[in-house]
Amino acid sequence: MKHRLVRLLAWVVALAILAFLFTRIPVADVGRALAQAAPWTIPVIALAVILVYAADAFAAWKTFSWFAAPLTYREALTVRGASYILAMVNYAVGQGAFAYFLHKTKSVPLLRTAATVLLIMGTNLLLLLFMSSAGLLAVTNVPPAASATLATSRGLAFAGYAGLLVYVVLVVTKPRFLAKRQMFEVLFAAGITGHLKALAARVPHILSLLVFAYLYLYAFGVKVPPLQALVFLPISFLVAAVPLPGQGLGTAQAVMVAMFRPYAAGTGAQAEATVFAASLTGWALATGVQMAIGLFCLRSQLSQVLTRPAPPPSSEALD
Repeated sequence: MKHRLVRLLAWVVALAILAFLFTRIPVADVGRALAQAAPWTIPVIALAVILVYAADAFAAWKTFSWFAAPLTYREALTVRGASYILAMVNYAVGQGAFAYFLHKTKSVPLLRTAATVLLIMGTNLLLLLFMSSAGLLAVTNVPPAASATLATSRGLAFAGYAGLLVYVVLVVTKPRFLAKRQMFEVLFAAGITGHLKALAARVPHILSLLVFAYLYLYAFGVKVPPLQALVFLPISFLVAAVPLPGQGLGTAQAVMVAMFRPYAAGTGAQAEATVFAASLTGWALATGVQMAIGLFCLRSQLSQVLTRPAPPPSSEALD
C-alpha cells in the first residue's frame, strides 16, 4: 500500500508540473509550435529512439556479460525492450528486469546483478559528467539569458567531481566494512579498469541520446550550438533518470524550457511554448516507440524465458 501511494504521489507531482507549465504557456502557442514542426519530425525522431534502444541494449549486453553472466545481444535487446513497459508501471521493476532475468535463467545471485545495475547507473552519471565538462571547457558565446544555466552546470560539475573523487578512493582502497557486503563486490572487483570498460561500452548510448534530443529541438527551430547542447543536455538526461514513473514527464519538460528557451525563436511565452512543444513531442514519440518495442519483446521471448525454472546454480555463477 505504501509503495502504491508513493507511485501515485509521483504521478500527481508530474501532472502538477505539467499543469503549471500550461498555466504559464498558452495552449494556443503550443499548438502553433506543433503545427510548425519540421515535416520529418516523426519518422526521424522515431528512428533516433530505435538507435537509442539498440545502443542502450549494447551497453547492457557488454556490462552484464563482463560483470554478472554471459548474455547474447538478442537477450539484451529483449530484456531492455520489455523493461520499457515495466518502467512505465514501476521504475524499480523496470531497472530490475535484467537482474531478475539473469537470476531466473542463469542462477546469478540477485545481489550480484543488482550491483551490476548500480555500476551501469554510475557509469551513466560519469559519462554525462565527462561530456558536460568537455562542453564547459570548449563552449563560447553563450547567450546572456543562459548564463544562469551555465553557472548551474559548472556547480553541478564541481559537485560531480567531488563525488567522483570519493568514489575512486573507495574503489581503490576497498574499505573492509564495504568490501564484505556483496552489493559492493562487483564495483570493487571491476576496479578502475572495469569502470573504464563499462564507460566505453556506454558511449554509443549517451551519444545517441544527445542526437535524439538535438534532433527534436532542431525540428522545432530550437537551434542550439552543438557545444552548448553538450553542456546543457546532460542535465535534462539526469532529470529524466530520476526514479519517477513516466520517465521524467513534467520534470524533464520544465528543465528543458528553463534551459533552452534562449535558443528558440520569439520571446517570452512564445519561446517557452516552442521548447515545451519540442520536449513534449520528443517524450511522446520516445514513449510510443518504446511501448511498441516493449510489447513486441514481451510477446516474443521474455514471457517464455521468465516462466522457465531456473537451472541449478553453478559455482561460476556464485563466485
